[in-house]
Amino acid sequence: MQRPYQFIAFERNGDIFCVRLRTTRMEDHQLDDLGAELARLIDEENCRKMVLNLGPEEPECLISVFLAKLINLQRRFEDMNGALALAHASADTRNIFRIAGIEKFFQFFPDEHSALQALYLPA
Repeated sequence: MQRPYQFIAFERNGDIFCVRLRTTRMEDHQLDDLGAELARLIDEENCRKMVLNLGPEEPECLISVFLAKLINLQRRFEDMNGALALAHASADTRNIFRIAGIEKFFQFFPDEHSALQALYLPA
C-alpha cells in the first residue's frame, strides 16, 4: 500500500510529474517532511522530470530551508540527467530567488503548460 503524501499533490503528464504544494504555509519542521516527499517521488515513483508549481497563490515558506531543499532537488535531477521546472512563480517569488543568488540554477515558467512544453522538447 502506497504511503500518502501530506504536503504535496501530484499528477503525471506522460513522464513528467506535475507537483503542487497542498498548503502555502508551512512551519520550519514541516519543510523536512516536504523535502522527503519530493525525494520520494524520485526514489519510489521514478520521477525524472518535474514541474513544481509555486503558485498561483504566493508560498509563505520561501525561507532558506525551503530554498536549500529546492537546490538539493535540482542537483538530484541534474545528477540523473532529469529536469526540474518551476511554474507560476510570481515576481515576488522570483525576487527571493534572485536575492538569494540562486535564480540562475532554476528554470522558471509563467504556467504549468509552458513548463510542460519545455520539458517535452528533446534535449
